[in-house]
Amino acid sequence: MSDIITTAVKETLEVSDNTLNQLFEEYKDPEEDMILTEGIERLCHDLKYQPDEFAILVLAWCLDASQMCRFTKSEFIEGLHKMCADTIETVRIRLEQTIEMLKVDTEMFKQLYRFTFRFGLEPDQRILSLDMAISLWKLVFTVHTPELLGNWIHFLEQHPSIRGIPKDTWNMFLNFSEQCDINNYDDTEAWPSLFDDFVDYERSRLTTLTEMIESEAAADGSYCTTKGVVGDSAEDTQIEACVAAGYVDDDNNNDDFSRQTHQSQLGKSGTTGTTGVQSANDDIL
Repeated sequence: MSDIITTAVKETLEVSDNTLNQLFEEYKDPEEDMILTEGIERLCHDLKYQPDEFAILVLAWCLDASQMCRFTKSEFIEGLHKMCADTIETVRIRLEQTIEMLKVDTEMFKQLYRFTFRFGLEPDQRILSLDMAISLWKLVFTVHTPELLGNWIHFLEQHPSIRGIPKDTWNMFLNFSEQCDINNYDDTEAWPSLFDDFVDYERSRLTTLTEMIESEAAADGSYCTTKGVVGDSAEDTQIEACVAAGYVDDDNNNDDFSRQTHQSQLGKSGTTGTTGVQSANDDIL
């Protein structure tokens, strides 16, 4: 974990082991020398956070916790030493400061992201269960949310047969979400095969949506099907498909920004006539 407090500030913030030990004792399990589920729930309550909030994931990262629902004594005390926090109030302040730093420091966020995979593993497990991976992706991307996250989660939820998410796939998804969209994805590069499946699924889904909308529009006479006529009808149809697929904001789907977003998503410029609908579909993502 990156230093949260600068050296200059640390010199003015002495944290005693006695104080931290007392704080640990407030939350430790009566039978085990560690903070377990009940103690963590009380700690979250005192910090004014819910146990499933992003801030608690950040706290676990700051403490370098080895697994969920448990803080060992050494994790708790050494972590709070690094945070220069010896009261509930200062812990909350440090968490708020850290969250603000995570919003702007992408390298720091990458450390949190990679920690999250390890944190979510069961003991002796090397692959995250699909349900756990989905939950953690939603949580860790509270900040730096990728545009394709919703579509990625939808894809995973529609394929429950996926056995789980290995470490390489987890780590590479961050690069994938930063470097690629469905339009520029190159399946000849060394991406996990699950990403290939996702891109194929999204391309097929968007093509199906486009065809369905075209069919409905043709049935009620709102879509021009005269060969060779060039106009906005085909483009508007594909914008509607992009909205349905989650690639364009429905609130803005008729303005210039939406049209530019649609053109970028398709890799096109200008209007598309009915004779170019299929070629546009081929390039849609």
